[in-house]
Amino acid sequence: MSKTKMESYQKGYTIGIGASAGGLEALQELFDYMPPDTGHSFVVVQHLSPDHKSLLGELLAKHTLMRVHEAEDECALEPNSIYIIPNKKLITVKNGRLMLEEKLRNRVPNDAIDIFFESLAEDKKDKAGAIVLSGTGTDGSRGIEAIKREGGFVVVQEPSSAAFDGMPNSALATGLADMVLPPEMIPEEVLEYIKESPLAKSYRISNQKDEAILKDILHTMNTLIGQDFSNYKRPTLFRRLVKRMSEVGINTLEEYRLYLNNNIEEIKILGREFLINVTKFFRDEAAFNLLRTQVIPNIFQKNKNLDQPIKVWSMACSSGEEAYSLAILFQEYIEKHNSPAQVKIFATDVDTDALNTASKGLYPTSIAKDIEPALLQKYFIEEDGAYRISPGIRKMVVFANHNILKDPPFSKLDLISCRNMLIYLDGYLQSKILSKFYFAMGVGSYLFLGPSENIGNLSPAMEEVNRKWKIFRCISKSNTVERDSFLSPLENRVYSPATVQKNLGLVFVQATFYNQQLL
Repeated sequence: MSKTKMESYQKGYTIGIGASAGGLEALQELFDYMPPDTGHSFVVVQHLSPDHKSLLGELLAKHTLMRVHEAEDECALEPNSIYIIPNKKLITVKNGRLMLEEKLRNRVPNDAIDIFFESLAEDKKDKAGAIVLSGTGTDGSRGIEAIKREGGFVVVQEPSSAAFDGMPNSALATGLADMVLPPEMIPEEVLEYIKESPLAKSYRISNQKDEAILKDILHTMNTLIGQDFSNYKRPTLFRRLVKRMSEVGINTLEEYRLYLNNNIEEIKILGREFLINVTKFFRDEAAFNLLRTQVIPNIFQKNKNLDQPIKVWSMACSSGEEAYSLAILFQEYIEKHNSPAQVKIFATDVDTDALNTASKGLYPTSIAKDIEPALLQKYFIEEDGAYRISPGIRKMVVFANHNILKDPPFSKLDLISCRNMLIYLDGYLQSKILSKFYFAMGVGSYLFLGPSENIGNLSPAMEEVNRKWKIFRCISKSNTVERDSFLSPLENRVYSPATVQKNLGLVFVQATFYNQQLL
């Protein structure tokens, strides 16, 4: 290895990824979201069949712009590269070079992941990372002990998102995981972790004192601004809390709690920090293609009598990109099939600032990379160096301030979209929200979740339309799900300034009409 390459290797992290049964899908999702220029090296140790040629490298190459190599004996690790374990081999690393040796066919149990993690810990010390993904058995659990002993970090796939949860659960049982995440969230969190200060890292695993202070802060927030984060997952809250502490120059939770006293503006800022506002137009293009080709045609077929408008709920809509993406797809179907159907999309969130942005429908020119050129030209208007959503699409969407934890849901919906919100909540809250979704759906209605989310105990009442993109169709209704009393959330509707000024009377007539239609 040249001096320059050795310096690059020493500067960056080497991240070992262990996977077995069900690991391919998890690996693909992970690398879908991993930037190609992190400066780190990745080594994938997958349990492979000794009887068939591995296609893993070819398959992963379709999900990343990084160079993907099948590992060779004594090859030097380079940044921004992925190395795949070959068939019938064990792999280790020494002085920045991968070492291969023959694997005995009858070697049981398979401990290839442990062997690599242990060598990685010795070679990279505190610049080693280990990720344990889907698989059966316990491989990886011994190896992560070595990684932590040398100061590296450990990530475990959230068991509920794994096709096989044996390896993730075994790794979690060691108590050594720094992060427990679905695959699509691992890249962002890992890169944030690597950049974090020692202070931020120290709060990743809270003690009883920290938890008591956090509960006090959350109680204050709920009392003063009406936002209840008590059932959000702790790693998410602590990471965002410490980020805010760093921005105001405070080093301890106790100091920050005192700082919050009688500081309503800081409490509001922290509330916005806790809210997850990551969105873009047509996020996960393949998923939206399934909506376009399968879900939306079926919804129109189900409502062919046109006795009621088609109703869609975009929950946790943030700044509106998803809601407008749905509106565009429905409008495309209407035009293509010359349908007289009416479509109304109810887009809700608790973040007033995000809703105001959504209501204006004005976005930076950077959205052009997420939208097909023909759709961009058709449904957006260039305006002062930005793009504004067309009036026709804007009229299809009703934005409203709505808290799913406190406010009753809509009803008689044809499609509910709630993507990448449940993953931030604990099991109790997930179950509560899913029961509200179930109440809001009818037989034949669809539920569209994030790729790492699941429907829990609603499974008997749902048909899986697409496993990867978590699209479900309701196939039965029962009285076993708790039903909240229902009132329409449209009383919290957010209007665009132009609508308020020019069409105030008409808007309230329409709002009343849709209240009646929903009830």
